[in-house]
Amino acid sequence: MSTGRVIAISHLANPAVQLQRILVATDFSAGARAALDCALGIARHYQSEVFLVHVIPVLPYVSPEGSEEAIHQAKKFAAQEMRRLVQDAKCEGMVREEILSGGRVWPVLQEFVKAHALDLVVLGTHGRAAPKEQLLGPVAEEIFRLAECPVLTVGAQSEKHGLAAEGVRGILYATNFKPHSERAAMFAHSLEREHGAKLTVLHVVEDQLESPSGSHGIIRDFIIRRLRKGLPAACVGNCEPDFQVRFGDPGEQILAAAREQHSDLIILGLRGGIHTAGQLPSAIAYKLVCQASCPVLTTRL
Repeated sequence: MSTGRVIAISHLANPAVQLQRILVATDFSAGARAALDCALGIARHYQSEVFLVHVIPVLPYVSPEGSEEAIHQAKKFAAQEMRRLVQDAKCEGMVREEILSGGRVWPVLQEFVKAHALDLVVLGTHGRAAPKEQLLGPVAEEIFRLAECPVLTVGAQSEKHGLAAEGVRGILYATNFKPHSERAAMFAHSLEREHGAKLTVLHVVEDQLESPSGSHGIIRDFIIRRLRKGLPAACVGNCEPDFQVRFGDPGEQILAAAREQHSDLIILGLRGGIHTAGQLPSAIAYKLVCQASCPVLTTRL
């Protein structure tokens, strides 16, 4: 692959991205299969190498004497499921299969990501629903919360698992003007240029009060000017994004914009740093990856 077609940004000044090595974490669930389909669509477009990885966690309630046999049986079952999954997805020759064991899923995967210099983690969610919220599931949440590399999340509500199979036609980039949003802007521009997609740049003003419509117009004009200045010059000069300003709950408004515009991908930046249990990077981001009707790509700075 040429170095010009890339999806891991090395520097803000360089809009090229790199997608040479993709990790798909699978537990053989329907959500994980959707993530694999999405990753394969990307890989076919970017000629990427895909690592399909299953981690066998520490087996509970198994005596030391029986643990060796239990792990052997778990690996045998995982190998059978891997072969079935690869055959069903018709991706022989595209995928390197790995079965890992011995610990919690994300720490094991994290070492794998570092060892293979992977550019992107793709994961599916179970989307278990509670009355007022949808949950990622504990393993997906940990990956989403702790991964330092870009993460593409294919939620249970996602209607566009193929992503790059038929081309990305619409990208929604949501920004709050923070530095971590700038890195996501470079991602959005690179993918827009690579796919010839329509780029929408959205900022949501949190407005819980009934403000006069006239003041909304003034605020909208000001923010659109700020959106233009905040994007790299190449973004505005080459693709002329559709700049939008909405008012209300940010999560709800981003989800609504993605549905209305039939977006193929939502991109947003997250603040970097270490997050412990119960400390999600962003309540808005968490809501998006749980409920979006398309895959969500999150980057960190």
